[in-house]
Amino acid sequence: MTLPDRPGALLAVAKALADAGGNIVDIEVLAAGEGRAIDDVVVDLPGAGEDRLREVLAGAGAGVLSARKTVRVTGQRADLDLLQRVAAEPASALATTVSMGAMVFGADWAVSTSATDTKRVQHRSVGSPSALPDGLPAPTGALPRRALLDGRWEVVGIGWSDHHVFLGRDGGPTFLQVELLQLRRVVELARSLAGA
Repeated sequence: MTLPDRPGALLAVAKALADAGGNIVDIEVLAAGEGRAIDDVVVDLPGAGEDRLREVLAGAGAGVLSARKTVRVTGQRADLDLLQRVAAEPASALATTVSMGAMVFGADWAVSTSATDTKRVQHRSVGSPSALPDGLPAPTGALPRRALLDGRWEVVGIGWSDHHVFLGRDGGPTFLQVELLQLRRVVELARSLAGA
């Protein structure tokens, strides 16, 4: 969700949702700047679809960047759950990161491939496409790389030793800088735990 970065803006959103019979269940601030804030918000709005959600939020001056159903619970830290599982089973660190990565990073799918042949998929999450889109972003440098592929997939890639990990969102939104930093940190920690 994007909304004005000013005092009372989130209160206006909460009030609009309450008036429509809904509630904010969980919220994480992702970015703020240039007068706007971007938040990852879990909303409970019984009986309403995405169009109604967009209408309610627009009435409060907010916009929806992407809406999707979730099973996330208030206070849940899926990134810590992923790292805990890697610590418990370090030999499966890459497979665990892929299988849980889509949920952790709000993606529709995740895969790992050989670094030398991105068509050779080693691990895949539920929902990953049977054929990966062409032009996957080669993970080089300190931050994960992102690209829009086939006018549809917002994809981010990050290196893992002699593998690449790719996460994809169908129709966006774009992976924000703060999400790329979190992805890098979680992958660094998972690799460290696997090596320990």
